[in-house]
Amino acid sequence: MPRELRRLIAAGGAAVWVMVGLPIFIRGAQEPWRLAAWSAAYVAFGVVLALALRTGRLLWIVPQAAAVIALVLILCDGFEGALLVLVALQLGGRTSRRAGLAAIALQSAALFAAIAIHWNRGAALLLAPPYLGFQLLAYFAAEGMWRLARTQELQLENERLAERLRISRELHDRLGHHLTALRLNLEVADRSGEALAAARDLSRGLLAEVRGAVEELRDPERVDLCVALRAIAEELPTPRIHVEAPASLSVRDPLCATAILRCAQEIATNAARHASASNLWFELVQRNGMLELRARDDGEGAPELRTGNGLRGMRERVEAAGGTLTVDSGAGFAVRASVPLRSAS
Repeated sequence: MPRELRRLIAAGGAAVWVMVGLPIFIRGAQEPWRLAAWSAAYVAFGVVLALALRTGRLLWIVPQAAAVIALVLILCDGFEGALLVLVALQLGGRTSRRAGLAAIALQSAALFAAIAIHWNRGAALLLAPPYLGFQLLAYFAAEGMWRLARTQELQLENERLAERLRISRELHDRLGHHLTALRLNLEVADRSGEALAAARDLSRGLLAEVRGAVEELRDPERVDLCVALRAIAEELPTPRIHVEAPASLSVRDPLCATAILRCAQEIATNAARHASASNLWFELVQRNGMLELRARDDGEGAPELRTGNGLRGMRERVEAAGGTLTVDSGAGFAVRASVPLRSAS
């Protein structure tokens, strides 16, 4: 049961329960046994209502409705039907609409019969229909609260899934490139002292990347994409990366900058791992309010393009930034990523 609905029934139900009993206890009854029996049924309803709220079990609905009918049969003053509204509140959202409305119709019919037995049919026609309307209103209000709670839970779960996806993609994009560069440098470390030094630098850079991911989320700053592309080119021993870009291009929009930068890292990683390429060319172009990264290598290409985690992550990032990604794997591997440049200088 949604927390708001539980609180409503607990607080409002206690008030209604007290108000229904107060006139009887103030006025009393000519026959003491009737007051004692009515009091027993009245207390039973309160106890069962409390148990229903505590346990959340729907079966407690039946003894509550039975207690109300007993109240009407023993000593009716016309207000007991308000307790059936509390029963309808507990039904809303917990049963199918057909079953819920059938239960309301059944307990309303029982209320009508009990009033007719205690007083007469005219009194039943006067009192039962308004309580039926109140029950329907309570039922649909509770059903709406249940639906709202489910929608909020679904939205929260979607947000959690999106966050897990974002974190997994960020780890893949940030660390995958550096680990590939580290592996390649270690492979040639026995032939080159410079490669070993580069491998040590890369291992230290991994920790800096993790810290940077957190810092960028907290306080996004300008990203100089040209410097970042050249840094990627320096990290990999193979393929040889050629960068054609302005001397400096700082982008304040973190979504745009991150999309382009992670695409470049993924392209370089794929070229080193899979393409058997000797050269990789990056071209960074800014025009007409768009920022475009063009990349191509001289590798083997592929007759059939398979969408793996890397390509899927690139496409998701670019599309999230409002851009487009095109891939050609015919002769070598060519990628064009274009995103709107909302804030750059």
